[in-house]
Amino acid sequence: MTIEKAMSSKVITINASDSLLNATRAMKENKVKHLPVVDKSGSLVGIVTDRDLKRASASDATTLEVHELLYLLDRVTIESIMRKNVVTVDTGTPLKQAASLMVEKGIGCLPVKDGGKLVGIITRTDILRHFAGE
Repeated sequence: MTIEKAMSSKVITINASDSLLNATRAMKENKVKHLPVVDKSGSLVGIVTDRDLKRASASDATTLEVHELLYLLDRVTIESIMRKNVVTVDTGTPLKQAASLMVEKGIGCLPVKDGGKLVGIITRTDILRHFAGE
């Protein structure tokens, strides 16, 4: 069984120049926890997770006013918080191998490439759904 059977081929991406605020909105609107970061040509240059966004956001204990906080969050770029060394797999990678790679690396998703082009993403949830028969 290969990745293609379980991966999501509709990949929500973001650009490195986008703001933390835009990334947060994209995740909420699309109900995703991982955003591959692409450059202008569509090449994968990084990844940002909901955990990365939370880590870069202000604490609830901040004394800033809401408008000040939103202004600052709109100035933080994805490039400054994204992970650049992205572990990827190819469409022909066996599903079990991808699952083992996620466990080994302690990551929750793997962008999927075909011939160097981003064509999908597989998450822990995708793998669980596949094995649960959904």
